[in-house]
Amino acid sequence: MKRVDRGRYYTWLFQAAETFYERGNFEKALKYFERLIKQHGKFLEVSMKADCYAYLGDIYLFNEDYSKAVEYLNRAISLDGHFSHYYYLLGMVYQTQENWRRAIEEFQRAVKLEPKNSIYLEELGRTYVFTGNLYEGERLLRKAWKMDETNIGAGVELAGVLLSLGKFKEAIELSDEILTAGDNLHDGIVDYLENIRMDAERGLEEKAKRRRKSKRRINNKVK
Repeated sequence: MKRVDRGRYYTWLFQAAETFYERGNFEKALKYFERLIKQHGKFLEVSMKADCYAYLGDIYLFNEDYSKAVEYLNRAISLDGHFSHYYYLLGMVYQTQENWRRAIEEFQRAVKLEPKNSIYLEELGRTYVFTGNLYEGERLLRKAWKMDETNIGAGVELAGVLLSLGKFKEAIELSDEILTAGDNLHDGIVDYLENIRMDAERGLEEKAKRRRKSKRRINNKVK
């Protein structure tokens, strides 16, 4: 009887689980990853075992089982504390729970390990916006957008923050830039940017009216 190469078998199981995950079949992916951990965990390479835990954490996040998501992602981090994506995923769990402080901490750890990842910067900036700290959110989103202008999410989020901060001209310019350059933008994004643009134009008009009124009052006082 031919002996099965354990390493190849584990790799096949892991790749099958990844394939189900990538296709959105999370139920089957979950079964394969759990099978790897429960039946073969002590034989797996550390990196593969950590990845199994991380995938499980992400699947449980999707299933809205946040306690299990946190548990499995912390297990992944305990095995490999230098892999930035594990912290990013843990940050996403806390962000979904509206635990802004913990989300910021995890995103900061991800950014520290991989400072040129615009997605990590985007989510860190977005979380600051959720806390009401628009200026720090703006700073981080600008950095993410400047780093990678193909990261449409960062640009769209930044446009909304600029509008909220009353930076209407910049909001219009950025919205136009994304609408002009972005190929195959989702209809929801297009509608959102067009609404930002209209609101920003109204904001500019209101500013201009206030300036004219203020100028007339000054002129009347001089007379």
